[in-house]
Amino acid sequence: MYNLRNTISQDALLNFQSKLISQIVITYFLEVYTICRIVNQTKSTNKPFLNIQSDLPIAVVYPQETADLLHSPMVQAIELGCTHFLVDEDALPYFLDHYISIHDETLFRRPEKYVLIAVQSIGTAQASLMKAVQLHPSLQDIANLLLVVPNAAKFELITHRYVGNAPNSLDWIHLDTYDPETGLFMADANLFPDKLSNLMGKTLKVATFYLLPWSMMRQTDDGIVRYLDQQYTIDGLDGYILIQFCLWYNCTWELYCDQANQYGQVFPNRTGNGMIGALIERKVDFAIGAVGGWYQLFQYFSFSNPVQWIGITCLAPRPGLIEYWRIVFMMFAESVWGILILTFIMVSMLQYLLPPPDLPESHSQRSFSWIVINLLCAFLLLPSNLRRDPLSDVILSSTLSVFTLTVAYVYIGKIHSILAFPVYEPPIDTILDLAVSGIPWNAPHEAWMYALVGTENPNVQKVLTTFRVPPIEDIPIIADEGKEAIIMALLNYGHSMVGTWFDAKNIENYRLMTELLYFEYDTGYATKTWPLLDRFDRLAMWIRDACLFQYVELVDVYRYMNYWVQTSIAHSKDRPQNLLRIMNVEEISGGLMILGIGLVLAIAVFALELGIVGFRKTSVYRVICLKWKSIKHSCWNVNNLMRNSLDSVN
Repeated sequence: MYNLRNTISQDALLNFQSKLISQIVITYFLEVYTICRIVNQTKSTNKPFLNIQSDLPIAVVYPQETADLLHSPMVQAIELGCTHFLVDEDALPYFLDHYISIHDETLFRRPEKYVLIAVQSIGTAQASLMKAVQLHPSLQDIANLLLVVPNAAKFELITHRYVGNAPNSLDWIHLDTYDPETGLFMADANLFPDKLSNLMGKTLKVATFYLLPWSMMRQTDDGIVRYLDQQYTIDGLDGYILIQFCLWYNCTWELYCDQANQYGQVFPNRTGNGMIGALIERKVDFAIGAVGGWYQLFQYFSFSNPVQWIGITCLAPRPGLIEYWRIVFMMFAESVWGILILTFIMVSMLQYLLPPPDLPESHSQRSFSWIVINLLCAFLLLPSNLRRDPLSDVILSSTLSVFTLTVAYVYIGKIHSILAFPVYEPPIDTILDLAVSGIPWNAPHEAWMYALVGTENPNVQKVLTTFRVPPIEDIPIIADEGKEAIIMALLNYGHSMVGTWFDAKNIENYRLMTELLYFEYDTGYATKTWPLLDRFDRLAMWIRDACLFQYVELVDVYRYMNYWVQTSIAHSKDRPQNLLRIMNVEEISGGLMILGIGLVLAIAVFALELGIVGFRKTSVYRVICLKWKSIKHSCWNVNNLMRNSLDSVN
């Protein structure tokens, strides 16, 4: 008889608990997109199913152990938009054990999550369950937690402190008591109080590295950043947000810094190094440091709202003056030079093959060399002997004069107009220019090109083939040489983000590209279960809307960066003044080069002619001549013999 009354009492208590949870759901989860109900009826049969009545969309999940978490029913439910979880006691161990791993597999993410746990056990079983929940590490990522715990004929509504540091953050807090007989709450308290407005000095973990002008760690006596058991503060654009976040929400940062690996890498087995490696291994809760919303990392992390704009471009080698000997040949395109050479050869051959005039001329004047020199004089507008008889020569000479005058005056006009100003190499201003130049462009980490991966632009694809990540210690050497492009960033309010490898001397060898390689927005990365990401977004938007970043950028750039480098970059595209100057040897280097080539050839030919003259005086030459004459005489005799034979046959 006692067991029957106890069973009825338990059924009534279960009914009251179902009504209480239904009331909480209607009160606090009214605007929720989807509620996830997690039950497990396979483990225990003596705990009846809670009958939660609600018109809100509820996805009921029966946890299953699967080889691949992607096919877990809970993952599929979260992908439907579940951010509020109703967890039965039987399903609680599975839920807490897989809370982090399941969220890591989902694409849907929202930092603000609510967990309501229906406890049905009583006595020692209830005490052991509460202790296990209290010590579970997943509670560090659950700020909004509510346990409905039966106590005699009433229900205790309990949450954890969360704020502060362990062990105080693990303490249970009694929120209210529900009396099923009256259907009233004893204190009428908020069952999901705001725990995040004041974190009571809670220690949060952040990853960044020293990066000008974004995050510059500085040791101080009253800092709210702890690193290697020392107190620090963080200056810079991102450092300012981190410091303001802790001042606003009363927390402390524990810094993780891997300066050697900087941004780091993520490997398929969910390990990594550097800043993002620490985040994926959950060594930290949050990571920031001039990172954009890179698609390659979206599957691993939650991204904050865009904080501020960043433009990525390059400092390309400054174009130098073109050598003056090259200017001589730059007036015409290669095709024009080809036409001129072909015309010169054809006219020379034509004059040589045309019948000579009736006027008596020496053999040297009619030789091919005389024709070539005479025609060259005509091309250079020098006095020349034009053939004027017969009519064919008149036509050829007239058209040749018109052609040479036209070409020569065009050439003279072009070279005078170009030499009026200094002639520079074409600058590297656009992505196309960078692709055509083929010069390498260097960055301290491969993360600088993440935003370009997957592009279909052929120019960008070609540029990616010349991207290099040299060792950090080699970049100053490259900067001093001034022959390769080096990546940099334009900040939101006009300043430049450049490395310390530039100084007031070597920066003069570079010129800022006009076109950006790409632009992105500074973003913070968090684990998919970090509950404070919304608070960070809210604070960052307030700072941005108040234009405080403009002041922070101005102060930190002039405090930490080289003023002359900033000024030189801003004026790198200014043209130098054109001053009156006398002619230098370099300006006639083209003519000197042609004259030098001619002298060398003339000396070589003269030496060859001397050798030929000397050879003609030797006995060997006489023997060769005699043999040649005998061969010619024999050939003449053979020809005569064959001719006589043919005549006799005829």
